[in-house]
Formats: sequence, structure tokens, C-alpha cells
Amino acid sequence: MSRLLTYVTLLFILYFTFKYVYSGDEHNKQQTSTTSIAITTTILRPDVSFTTWLDYHLQRAKYIMVHMDDPENTRETIEQICSTRPNVILRNGSQTKPEMTPESRIMLRQQDNVLEAIMYFLDPTHPAAWLVHIDTDELLYEPGGETERSWNHHQEAGSVKFTNHEALPLMEEVDNPFVSCTSFRVSSGGTKHFMAYGNGKAAVRLSSRVAPSGPHAFTGYRGDLYKVPAEEAMVLHYPTPSYERWVAKYKHFGQFGDYWYDDPTVPNKMDFMKRSRDVVQMAVKSGDWTEARAFWDSWVPKQGSSEWREDVEMERVRKYEPLAGLLGAKGQDRLDL
Repeated sequence: MSRLLTYVTLLFILYFTFKYVYSGDEHNKQQTSTTSIAITTTILRPDVSFTTWLDYHLQRAKYIMVHMDDPENTRETIEQICSTRPNVILRNGSQTKPEMTPESRIMLRQQDNVLEAIMYFLDPTHPAAWLVHIDTDELLYEPGGETERSWNHHQEAGSVKFTNHEALPLMEEVDNPFVSCTSFRVSSGGTKHFMAYGNGKAAVRLSSRVAPSGPHAFTGYRGDLYKVPAEEAMVLHYPTPSYERWVAKYKHFGQFGDYWYDDPTVPNKMDFMKRSRDVVQMAVKSGDWTEARAFWDSWVPKQGSSEWREDVEMERVRKYEPLAGLLGAKGQDRLDL
């Protein structure tokens, strides 16, 4: 009888051990499948910061899909960078609207590229639960890292909206803005002094009817729109970190019009962008860069000035070091006056 009891007891122990271990594994698999993220981006020409961008985001993302906007001239370089990173998927980007000026056509191409990424990551052979669309001059920064309360763990959310902050430009030449630029103008202080957009970026929980709605949002998702608190996650944007990069950008943009997509119903309200176009194109034609340089310098904050001290004191400018976590340092703090 005692042997029978011992045998039955062992069976119960084995049963419950198997049950809880198995169910725990299944729970972990389910969590992974419902919270995993993929990132998609479109790149024109890579520089030294691109490898930093990839390696930084591969710590968080299951996959990254990179669309080449100029595959004919950049394929060899980008393939070489991506070949040692197996979770990076490389694609030829959309070539729609070649006749349109670059500042507008890139957004239409991004929309096509994001749609391709949606279809790719809905495929069960390489699935992801969430898709984030950001550019290669942006970092998705989560000061506390991923936790059970992170944005991608919100079961009722169908899409999330990230606040974006903008890196302040520097007087000196910048090789890698993700390392050099650590002061940011925060969007909560207003976006009047932003050099680029200030309306945030988005992620979406993937499902069959999801589609991009421009470069900053999604449509067709199931669930609520969750506006992520900035202390939880944000997008850090490095649009024009130095004079040299600013000149290169607006040479590339060329003599674009005052309307997005050449559509009079969609005016471009970004004054810095339009003024940059004017002074750079004037300098290109005349060869005299004096006015362009003066305009640029007027946008570079003077550290130690009364305006700087006020911005820091009111926390309209903050310090963020998203790469500092890799070095074991603190990732954000107030700036010194």
C-alpha cells in the first residue's frame, strides 16, 4: 500500500511539474509573440552613424527592415553593413514620384515602404506584433528600458504615439550626432523653435487592415490609441546637427515649393525649412555663403546666455544620452546652467 501511495505521489509531482513548466513556457512564448517589435526605415545614403543606429535598435527590436531610397548608388555599402546583422532585412525602396522634389517624394516613398513592411511582418514565417516607423536620424529611447508596463505590453492599444524631442545643433562638425548631440529641445516647451516636425512618431499593432497614414501615424488598427508618456518612451530626432549636414540636406532638397507634394491645399508651415531652402539655394547660385552661415549660426543656442539659462531652468531644454546605457552611465539629466 505504501508503495502504491509513493507511486501515486510521484505521478502527481511529475504531472504538476510538467503542467506549470509547460504553461510557463507557453506564457513566455505568448508574451514574446504579443510584444515583439519590428522597426522599418528608409535610408538615402549611410554614414558612420548608421551602424550606431542599427546596433542601438537591434537591442530592442526583433527585426529591422531597411529600404534603400537610392539602391543603384548605395547597395554595396548598405549590403556590407547589413550582412553581419542577420535580423536586418534589406529591400529596394519605392521609387514612386521621381519627378517630385525630394522633401515631398520621400514621404510618399516611406508610405509605400511601410506598407511593404506591414505585409512582411504579418507573414507567420517572420512575425512581429508591433511595427515602428522611424528615420535613420531618430532614436527610439526608453529611459527605463522595457518593462511589463512598456507601451508594447498595453493589451488594449492598437497604436501608440511617441513624443519627439529635437537635438540642438552644434557649431562644430559632427561625425556621429548620436554621440555628439546630448542637448534637446523638448516638445512640451512648444515646437516654435524646432528645425523640423514636432508632432511625434507612431507604432502600430499589426493586423490585416493596418496601413500607414503618412510618416507619423497609422490607420486601420484594432484597439485604442495610447499616447506614451515621454518619461516612458520618446523619439529623439537629430535633423540638422551641424552646419555641414544642414548644407548637404538643403542642397539635396533643391528649390522645392511652399506646398507639400506640390499641392496648394497642403501648405508647408515649417518656416525654418523654407528659409533654409532660400539661403542655401541663393548661396549655391552666387557662391557667397555669408548669409547662409549667419542664418545657421542664429539657430545654434549660445550656452551660458540668458536665453539658454532660462530654457534649461524651465526644462524646455534637457539632456539625453541614449547611448550612455551601453557604457553603464546615466541616460538623462538636467543640464548645467
